[in-house]
Amino acid sequence: MTPIPSHERRFLIAGAAILAVGAGAYGFASYYPALGPIVGTIAPQLYVDAVAGAQIPLQGRYVLVDAASARLYMIENGRVQDTMRVIVGKPATPTPELKSVLNYETLNPYWHVPADLTQTLVAARVLKDGPSYLTEHGYEVVAAFSPDAPVLPADSVDWKAVAAGTARIFVRQRPGPANSLGHFKFDLPNGDGIYLHDTPKKELFAQDARNLSHGCVRLEDAQRLARWLLGKDPPAASVPEENILLPRPVPITISYLDQRSQTQLAALQ
Repeated sequence: MTPIPSHERRFLIAGAAILAVGAGAYGFASYYPALGPIVGTIAPQLYVDAVAGAQIPLQGRYVLVDAASARLYMIENGRVQDTMRVIVGKPATPTPELKSVLNYETLNPYWHVPADLTQTLVAARVLKDGPSYLTEHGYEVVAAFSPDAPVLPADSVDWKAVAAGTARIFVRQRPGPANSLGHFKFDLPNGDGIYLHDTPKKELFAQDARNLSHGCVRLEDAQRLARWLLGKDPPAASVPEENILLPRPVPITISYLDQRSQTQLAALQ
C-alpha cells in the first residue's frame, strides 16, 4: 500500500469529521465511541488540530488544557486518546497560560486553604459558628504548610485578627470525601500555585460556562487521568499526601484558543 502523505491524512481527518457533523451525534459515536462531540459538533482531533500555537509533540504523551473551552485532552503521538471537561478560573482569577511537566500524582491530598479564603471564609465562619465549623468541614490550623508541621488548637488563634487581615495563620483541609481537592492532585513544578485536581462537586461540570475556580483546574474524572498517566489503576492511598511517581514525565500546556482558531472552527460547524 502506498503511504498517504501527512497533508492528505489531515485532509481525510477533516473530511471525516465534517461528514460526521452531518450524520449527527450517532455518527460521532461510531467514529469516536469514547469521545463523542467536543465543541459544538467538532470532533476531538479536528478541534485540537485547530488550536493555533499548541505545538503538540508528535512523539510521547502530552496533556493539553484549553481554558477557553474548559476541556482537557490526553494526547499520545500527536493523536487524541481521551478528553474530559474541566473547570477553570473565574474572570477575576483566570487560569494562566503556562507550560510545565507532570512528574507525579498525589493521592489523598490536603487542601492548603489560600490566605484570602482563610481570612474571608474560614475566619468569618469560625467567628459566626465557633470552632465546631473547623471540625465539621475537616479543617485544622497548622504551624506551616509542611508535612511535619504541628497542628495548633483553634482556641489559640485570634480569629478576629485573622478576619481583619492583621494576623496570618495556616489552615488546611484533611483528606476525605468533602476535601475540596477530592482524591487526586497533579502538581505543576513551575505553576506558581496552579495545579490540576479532583473535586467533590461533580454537578458543576454539567454547566456550559465552567470558569468557576480561583485559577486551578478541576477535573471531571481525575481518576481517569491518573490511570492514563500511570498506565494502570492508581494504588489505594494508605497515608495523606501520598506521591506516586509517573513512569516518565508528561509535558502539559494550558492555553486559550485564539481568535484564528475560533474562526476556523465556526466555519466547520
